[in-house]
Amino acid sequence: MTIIHRLLPVLLATAIASPALAGPDGGISTPMLSRCAGKAGLETRQADAAFGLLALDGVPWLSVERTDEAVGVQPIMTTVTGTGSRHRRNGTSVPFRFTCVLDADGRALMFHASLLMPKLGDTLPPATVISGTATLADKTVLPRGIELQLQLFDIARSTDGELLAEQVVRSGWQVPIPFALRLPAAFSPDGRKLILTARLVAAHQVQYRLPVPRALTDREILAPVVLTLERPGTKAP
Repeated sequence: MTIIHRLLPVLLATAIASPALAGPDGGISTPMLSRCAGKAGLETRQADAAFGLLALDGVPWLSVERTDEAVGVQPIMTTVTGTGSRHRRNGTSVPFRFTCVLDADGRALMFHASLLMPKLGDTLPPATVISGTATLADKTVLPRGIELQLQLFDIARSTDGELLAEQVVRSGWQVPIPFALRLPAAFSPDGRKLILTARLVAAHQVQYRLPVPRALTDREILAPVVLTLERPGTKAP
């Protein structure tokens, strides 16, 4: 039996109050997104020496198809579909739709990206985009395969918040790391109180994070946002 469902936002009060204290997968709504990003990053690096960055969108653009029961010798599988973009070190980027297949243990077995052809009318759905860059408070070389995890919440009605958008970005070369959180085109900031969380993860460990969630002003919703991430445990001067 196959169930197709749209992933619902996972609202974690602890992740909002202190994102660095969340578990290894707490920075995004599902660990499947991170595992697909890892598979995609590995395959992209092997195929393209000029690869610089790969980003996958989570909520609200992610969907999952899961086989709940094994059929004969066919194992239980999960298929994740969504959108993303690939960036090369020369500054060019291309959007894509992706399909990722995971086994019963959550390991990503296959990642396939279909590049969009805007000249032929093949584009991503219209969206309101909150973009920016994440940089580090100290100078260091990023380990290969490090992942930037971002989530945008609305806490106007509850401190638990409503998860509006998220993204994972795989990059091993560049700092600052660009990001672009895509919201439905009809999104309006009126009556909302938006905060942004971000952290850099490598080998399931938080390497850098925002010390506290970043409140977004109306101006920052329209202009690029600059986030400065610090090592966990860093004391403010």
